[in-house]
Amino acid sequence: RIRPLLRARSSRIVPRAMRGRSNNSGSHTTMTAATSDYGTEAFGKDSAEDHQAPTPAEPSRQPRRVEVRDVFREVAAVWSAGVVDAISWHRCIIFWVKSEAIRSRTLQCAMLNGVIFLGSIVLFNWAIGPTLELTRHFMPEEEAWAADFIGAALSALYQVLWIYPIYCISFVLNTVMYQEVADHALALKKSKPTKSSPPLERLINEAFRVLLNTVYIIGMNLLYYIPVAGSLLYFLHSCWLASIYCFEYRWVHLRWTSNERLDYFEKHWLYFAGFGFPVSVVSFLCPRFIDAGMFAVLFPMCILTAIAAEPRALRLAPGVFRRLPVFAVVQGSSCLLLRLFEGRLGGAAGNGDSKPSSRRDSGAATAASAGASAAAAVPASLG
Repeated sequence: RIRPLLRARSSRIVPRAMRGRSNNSGSHTTMTAATSDYGTEAFGKDSAEDHQAPTPAEPSRQPRRVEVRDVFREVAAVWSAGVVDAISWHRCIIFWVKSEAIRSRTLQCAMLNGVIFLGSIVLFNWAIGPTLELTRHFMPEEEAWAADFIGAALSALYQVLWIYPIYCISFVLNTVMYQEVADHALALKKSKPTKSSPPLERLINEAFRVLLNTVYIIGMNLLYYIPVAGSLLYFLHSCWLASIYCFEYRWVHLRWTSNERLDYFEKHWLYFAGFGFPVSVVSFLCPRFIDAGMFAVLFPMCILTAIAAEPRALRLAPGVFRRLPVFAVVQGSSCLLLRLFEGRLGGAAGNGDSKPSSRRDSGAATAASAGASAAAAVPASLG
């Protein structure tokens, strides 16, 4: 009974399969092809999606969470980058090789400050002074006061008649030599300045810059008297001040305004703290006058490294630390002084005639407008 049923069923399936599954040589039909319809009826039809390759999972679009160790790692990297750029004196070689003026000015600066100024101090402190102290031991006790008096008088005369004049002369000559070193290095660097500003605007910016630096130095010295943390804050501000001195030649060449310089400095405050660290350490370890001489000897190298440096800013730190308002108090104090000065000039001009008829009155009006423009350069948040 079963065989006739199977024969009847296969007779209906085989011809259909042979039409769809025959090969090119006309070979016989395979058994699997013949029973394909039977298999689909028994187990269901295969879908096309089952034979497709699995698609990879899409990456998560959620922002990556910044870890604390990444922030500390970036802080250390930015500060270290400033220190490394400050001591990368090998970058100065290309300036020395290509420019004779830089070589000669650097050598003259080293001779003036290192040999003459520092040499005079070392000669008195380690040769003349010990000799006078030695002669005191060979004198009677009743005449020892005379040796002390001669030693103190000679020391005072040596400083007044030799050390202080050399210090003042070297200060003026250093200013000229530093400017020449910076000009030739920027010319070799082919740094293109921005568009030129009017002479009055440049005068206002320079006057405001001098005022900012003066107020900054006064505030830095006042920080030293704060208990516990005063010396650390003083040293930190000394590092920033050294960086300002080094990079100012570059910013003046680019013709940045005072507001642009302070904005750039506050965005790279950690880098500049590292850049001024080496020269500040040398100055702090040396006694009085010797620290000034060492700074004057090293400063041409610092100018060259500042021109070749590329400051880095914080990216992963919180927004509060990405831009530190270092000059907020300084800007506020300078703005207040300018407004007081402007008010006095305005009051003095108001007591006179309504129209300035003399050069003095016109000069007062110009100074008042300059003070107003400098006060307007301060950010509105400090107004």
